[in-house]
Parts: sequence; structure tokens; C-alpha cells
Amino acid sequence: MPTPRFAVLLVVGFALAVSLSLTLPQLHAQDTLTTVDVPGAVETDLNDINKAGFAVGTDCTVDTCPPGTGIAHAFLRRPDGTFKAIKVPQSTQSFAYGINDSNQVVGWFIDSAGITHGYMMSGTTFKKIDPPGSTLTNVWEINNAGVMVGTFVGSDGLFHGFIDNAGTFTTFDAPGGSLLTEFTGINTRSQMCGIYFDSASVQHGFTLSGTTFKTVNFTGAGVTATDRINDSGEIVGLEGASSSGPFTGYTRISGQFSTVTFPGATETRIRGLNNAGVIVGRYTDAAGKIHGYMGTP
Repeated sequence: MPTPRFAVLLVVGFALAVSLSLTLPQLHAQDTLTTVDVPGAVETDLNDINKAGFAVGTDCTVDTCPPGTGIAHAFLRRPDGTFKAIKVPQSTQSFAYGINDSNQVVGWFIDSAGITHGYMMSGTTFKKIDPPGSTLTNVWEINNAGVMVGTFVGSDGLFHGFIDNAGTFTTFDAPGGSLLTEFTGINTRSQMCGIYFDSASVQHGFTLSGTTFKTVNFTGAGVTATDRINDSGEIVGLEGASSSGPFTGYTRISGQFSTVTFPGATETRIRGLNNAGVIVGRYTDAAGKIHGYMGTP
């Protein structure tokens, strides 16, 4: 069976190639990006943020999050800077990756049998999300209409993208014989973005608008991930020389790509983006500790 998404692309973590300029603006943003750490956490990952500034993520204590040996806990960060644990029923570990403007949260959890399921939290109600025939499910994002996207492992052992619209599932595989396809973002216009591995196992980002599929390749990068798309069609993600990193965050705003590095960091990843242009993600400091961050580059 392929390695689960949190192990593949947390380690990280696709037909029309996007052409980039060879010289890209570098955004270091000392004054605009701020650290976000869950109190007492060894690692904090900030993964998405909505219009009102509510953000979601995952923290680990004792050790780093998977594929490390730490136990992962999902959380909600309120706009006032306080945190609330998200306690997913029947979970031994939980991950929060998406939030819409109604504060509905999506992600995935691991049960006592070691099986990974998707979930959606609305208020105090939790719903387990598993496409038919799935053996592993990651729900990445939910838009304001309640449409969810993510990836699942089917009976063939491959990762397929999926859309869940009010309980009706649609499966999607990137064209060209992809070995893995994941939807990681969806906006209110139902434009989507994600990641795919081509037939040679090379990782690319992509966008999908209606039936128009476009590959996103960051010039000079060995791997590219496209993690979110907002209502303006702006995208964010990360790029690196290989799947083992280190990685640099990038934005594509008004067609212009820029890289984003947190000051003093050895690695920066962008995970989320809202309509106001606020980004969230994680960075690794010089001592090897992983912190969340948020701000406007």
C-alpha cells in the first residue's frame, strides 16, 4: 500500500505546464509573518485559515508529529489567539486541515485499529467521511457550500482525488497515468487545486477549473505541491529539490510567483490561504523545532 498522505507530503507535507520566470521575488516578511505555537507543543502545524481569522492545525507533544513518534492532536485557533482542542470521537490521533467561513472543520483521524478516516466537524457534530471502497481517507478542504475534497486509497492501492458534495462522491485522477492524485483545496467557485505523481513518480501541483486541468511546476524544483486556492484564484504551496526537502513556500498572485521564507528558518511551508491574502503554514528553526506561522507576505 502507498505511504499515507501525512507521511508522504508532510515529509514533503499535476495538461499544461505553468511557465515561471527564472528570477523570482523573495519575500522574507520579518514584519508580516508571526509565529504561532500551541503552548507546550514540540511541533505546531498551522494548516488553514478562514475569513474571520479562525485557523486550524495539528500539534504534537513529546516528539514531532508523524512520521515522527509524536501523537497528533487537531486544534482550532481563535482570532484572539486562544486555542481549542478538537476531540474527534474514536480517534487515537487527529489532524485538522481545512476550515470554511461557517467554522466547519475537516481533516482526518486514526482509529484504534490504525485505520485513517476523514471527518467533518460542524459545531459539536462530527461526521466520518470515507468514500466507498476506501482503505484510507484524508479530507483536505471544505468550501462555504459544504463541498469537501481530499484523497483516498482504493482497492487498487492507489491514491485518488475525491469530491464529496452532500454525500455524493466523485473520483478524479490526474490525466496521463497518474500514480497518485490528491485534491488539497477548493474555493467557492468550485475551482480546485492539488497534487499528483505522474507515471514516472514525479510530483507536480495542479489546478482544476471545470474541465480545465493545468499542471503547476515551480521552475527549478524537483517537486511542487499546490495546497490552496482562494476565491480570486490565487494559489499557495511549497517546492523543493526532492520529496525529502527542505522546502520553500510559494505564492502565485495575479499570475506572479514569489517564494516565501520565514526569517531565520531552515525550511518554510505554506499550507493555507484566505480571501484577504493571509497565509498560514509551518517553519523549522535553526534548532530543528517546527512552529506554525501566519501573516500577509
